[in-house]
Amino acid sequence: MNFQIVQPTGFLKNFIKHYCFMESASFEEDVMERVIPTENIQLMFHYKNPFVVHHSDSSILKQPQSIISGLSDTFSDVSTNGEAGVVFISFYPTGACHFFNFPLSEVANQSLDLSDVLGSEIRQVEEILYFTDSIHEKIPVIENFLIRRYFPIPSYDNLLIQKGIEIIKDYKGQINASSLSNCLSITSKTLERKFSQYLGKTTKQVIKLMRFQEVLNDFSKNKDLILTERAYNNGYFDQSHFIHDFKTYSGYTPKEFAAKYPDFNITAECC
Repeated sequence: MNFQIVQPTGFLKNFIKHYCFMESASFEEDVMERVIPTENIQLMFHYKNPFVVHHSDSSILKQPQSIISGLSDTFSDVSTNGEAGVVFISFYPTGACHFFNFPLSEVANQSLDLSDVLGSEIRQVEEILYFTDSIHEKIPVIENFLIRRYFPIPSYDNLLIQKGIEIIKDYKGQINASSLSNCLSITSKTLERKFSQYLGKTTKQVIKLMRFQEVLNDFSKNKDLILTERAYNNGYFDQSHFIHDFKTYSGYTPKEFAAKYPDFNITAECC
C-alpha cells in the first residue's frame, strides 16, 4: 500500500491541511484499520474500489464513491476491498465551512454520499478522477472543484471561530465552554450556535474532541508515561474518566492503544 501527501496550492492552503492519496494493487491483501475521530471534516473520492465499513454486528457496508465525513464522537473499522485508490481531503478545523453553505452540524457523526449532499456535479468529478492516470493529473481536478465551491463566510464569524480554536489549542482542550465564551466576549448560546454552524459540533463537543487530539499528541511524544502521568498531563484527575473518554473515541483503553500502536506518531498519520 502506497501513501502520498500533497500540499494544496494557492489560497486553498488557508483552508486545507493536505490531500492524502492512498493506493493498493489488486494482488495485495485487504487491510483493515480503525478510524478514530479527528478535529477536521474530510472529503473522500474513491477512484478505484471503495472501502467497506465493518460494523459491530458483523455487517459490512460498502462506502459510496465520494464521501463527506463530519466531526465524529466515535470510531469505525474500515478496510480496503481489492484494488484501492482514494484521495482524502483534510480541512483545517475552520476550513470546511468556506466550502459548504449549510450548517456543518447536519453531517455530524455521519459519512454521507457526497452526491446526495451536493448533487450531480460530483458524478462529473468522480468520472474525471477515474479516467486520469496520475496523482499529478488528479490534483487540478480536485482543486478546481474546491475553488468552484468556495464562498467566504462573514469576516466577524471567521475571526470568531479562528480565535476560538486558537484558544482551545492554547489550553490543550483544558477549558470549558463558559470560560471560552468569556474569553471571546460572547454569550455561550451564540458561541454554541456559531460552532455548530461552522465547525459541526457544539462548543463543549469541539473542546472534548480537540482535547482527545491533545491526548493522541501526548501518546506520540511521550511513549513511556504511566497511566496516572498521562491522565494528569491531559487535565484528568480521575483515571476512570480518562479511560472512559479515550475508549469512547478510540474503542481502546489507553493501555490497549499503547500496546497496539507502540510507534504511534500523530504527525505521520496520513488521513
